[in-house]
Amino acid sequence: MVNAIVKKIMISGINKYSNLYNVPVEKIQIKVTNNPSGTVFYTICKDFKEVESVSFLQIMDKKMDIFQYESLSSPFLKKSLELYSEDTKDDILNVCFFIIKINNDIGLAFYNGYKNGKSISLNKHLGELGL
Repeated sequence: MVNAIVKKIMISGINKYSNLYNVPVEKIQIKVTNNPSGTVFYTICKDFKEVESVSFLQIMDKKMDIFQYESLSSPFLKKSLELYSEDTKDDILNVCFFIIKINNDIGLAFYNGYKNGKSISLNKHLGELGL
């Protein structure tokens, strides 16, 4: 269930910003970083360069999150950052991942600073998390 929800939302967001910036979807990424207050921050990137900070609602292209999709997605995204931070033995503030569209699927590219450390499909990653 979480896989389908996150996939749908992120594909919609990537498509939205692809159209907004008039570039192919392969050039748009959603960067996820830690928010010390307990959630995550989202940044739209073009060719892995930050363009603008956005909210989950902006990614969804909705005015309200009626079905509480952010409350379903955010904990998994936060946990992903925490686990990668533990794996790399680095502070969570130094790690991030990019949500990317590959064909009709979603992939995650984890980074530690500027070093790419792990790339994985959303489905496989959620399986590793037990979801």
